[in-house]
Amino acid sequence: MRVWITSVLVVFGMVELYQWMKNFTLPLPVFILAGAMLAIASNYGKYAGWSFQSPFAQSQMQPVQTALNDKFTHISNGSSLNPSSAKSLPQATREISFTIRRTPEAVKNEKSSSI
Repeated sequence: MRVWITSVLVVFGMVELYQWMKNFTLPLPVFILAGAMLAIASNYGKYAGWSFQSPFAQSQMQPVQTALNDKFTHISNGSSLNPSSAKSLPQATREISFTIRRTPEAVKNEKSSSI
């Protein structure tokens, strides 16, 4: 019996909330500000140069940036990108296990459109 009463109260509350929200409107600038705040919040930790980022997060980013800089400075004019030393992709060892055929309807449509 408690489950029925709880279910009826929850459904009643949802209907009342829906009717209230149906008539509730916000002006366009509120939506624009909310979108901007959502974009800032979702990208908060991605940029190290932001002034409102904590010093702890900046200290964590320093070793990663140093490692990336070292990796790219040791490459000398693309010498490691020599195409003759590159490995080729392995060839497929098995063939396709099915055959693609046109349906009889497609063949009929093709014949009727060419006439």
